[in-house]
Amino acid sequence: MKAALAIALLVALAGCGGGSSRQNFIEDATAICADTTDRVRALGTPDSFTATQLFARQAKDAVGDGINELDDLTPPEELDDAFGRYLATLEARRTVLGRMGEAADANSMKDLQEVGSELDVVNARAKSQARRAGLPDCEAG
Repeated sequence: MKAALAIALLVALAGCGGGSSRQNFIEDATAICADTTDRVRALGTPDSFTATQLFARQAKDAVGDGINELDDLTPPEELDDAFGRYLATLEARRTVLGRMGEAADANSMKDLQEVGSELDVVNARAKSQARRAGLPDCEAG
């Protein structure tokens, strides 16, 4: 009887704030994404090569921090594959932001335009994958 009560108590506690339930996962991931989005938006829109260098590096850091925090979460089993693809796309975003900084370092408008177009594609893919991972509010734009 005591063993059954202990098991029932453990099962009940597992769903309370442990971060393992679907709802907790979605809330935690959405909060991380919101923080990352806020950090990037606070950087503003760069208007020179120097501003773009700074923007790219700081945005890359913000995205990297978000990836690290998201990677610490455990998605529900049914979202695991989709969440993995979403994280891989965020890694691609971080890589493209690094290339943006390199293009700005080289003062190459052509390279910046190419990287900007690639970033648009990666952002659209991330938004779609966020929805598939059960995180429709994770990609604000």
